[in-house]
Amino acid sequence: ADQTPRPLSAIVSSTLSLYSQYSMKVMPFLRYTNLKPKSIKMYEPSFGDVFVRDRKGKDETRVLKKKLKTEMKGAVREIRKDNKFISRVKHREQAGKDRTRKRKVNEIMGFLSKEQGEANDLKYRKKRGEA
Repeated sequence: ADQTPRPLSAIVSSTLSLYSQYSMKVMPFLRYTNLKPKSIKMYEPSFGDVFVRDRKGKDETRVLKKKLKTEMKGAVREIRKDNKFISRVKHREQAGKDRTRKRKVNEIMGFLSKEQGEANDLKYRKKRGEA
């Protein structure tokens, strides 16, 4: 019933025996080896006129940037004030228009109610035969 060739079965059996032998053995945990880091080689830098910085230019740009920032804040503040003023003026104009419209509507409604009252009175008199 065994149809595998002889050398292959020998390899399998030897591998199984090695596996069973090592499976029972307690193995230590794998760890990184403690290698000290290599130090970077240091060279003495040569300081000369090349490394001298021009602080005046940087200070000047910083001052100009700060001025720009404060001017922008002031401009935004002025724009907000202008917008508030414009909205107040528009609101006053709209309120005035609303008042005049309401007054005109009340006049028209008063006139119409007076006309309706006269029409009702005329209708009542006709019904009684007085007109």
